[in-house]
Amino acid sequence: MAGVQKGKKKGTATPTPRSSFGRVAFAVSLVACIVVVSGLLVMRYLPPMVVPQRYASVEKSGGIPISPQYEVFEKYSVPDRMMRPVPPKASHKPRLALIIDDIGYKRRMALDLMALDPNLTLSILPGSPYGTFIAEVARKKGMELMLHQPMEPQEYPKVDPGPGALLTSMDPDRLISVLKKNLAIYPDIKGLNNHMGSKLTALSPQMYQVMTLLKKRGIYFIDSRTSAKTVGRSAAKLMQVPFAERDVFLDHVQERDAVIKQVEKMLTIAEKHGSAVGIGHPHGVTYDVLLEMMPEIHRRVTLVRPSALVIHL
Repeated sequence: MAGVQKGKKKGTATPTPRSSFGRVAFAVSLVACIVVVSGLLVMRYLPPMVVPQRYASVEKSGGIPISPQYEVFEKYSVPDRMMRPVPPKASHKPRLALIIDDIGYKRRMALDLMALDPNLTLSILPGSPYGTFIAEVARKKGMELMLHQPMEPQEYPKVDPGPGALLTSMDPDRLISVLKKNLAIYPDIKGLNNHMGSKLTALSPQMYQVMTLLKKRGIYFIDSRTSAKTVGRSAAKLMQVPFAERDVFLDHVQERDAVIKQVEKMLTIAEKHGSAVGIGHPHGVTYDVLLEMMPEIHRRVTLVRPSALVIHL
């Protein structure tokens, strides 16, 4: 034993498990600190990573306008055709015109909507960043196009109807000039419906001016009915402009269950009255519900273009 003791260097101790664990813990802590500090430096000095959103709205950047605002609809602006007399059951399948307006600010969404059905109708806003591109794609697919004409709402100027709007302050020459300019953007459009317009659509002089030009151009008018006081029907009748009106807004409440309920209401109206006009908007929830319910829609109704439903009053 004594010889063994002499063979060891003085002051040298055998490492204990406790000291090894301490060194490992220190190393792990050091690595963690390096990772945290590196992350902070990346966040501080590198541009943030943007996770693309498939249906994100266009933000105001580089001169591109922001997505359109929405009007605060009057409580009783929705016509309830469910309460009208039910005509004799038609021998043909009920017909449904399904319009998606506010088009022109979400390019990918517009392309996806086009793929749902060729008889789906897009209504494009003037001055929208992707309007002409979307219109060209739709034309190549043989789809029917509409102009979604901005008109002054009751809440103006707090609520902005957007570029190319028709305002109650415009004299007749100015109003017609703006409308002509908007129509020239999409020369192949077949119809027009109002974006907002709860104030302007309730004024006969302005609506007569609008209908006069539509009559000359052979363009039909779909009243979006953003006001219970709209004179769209009477103005169209006076000027003999082909006319129809919206029965159901699909997505005023942008929740899945609410949109499903509105689609069901739209189909029921079509079945009871032989036809219906529904209007939706390029929201993700609207697209998802329509994609899911398209087989049911095709089973119960025939999708047609608005030009097949408009009438001379």
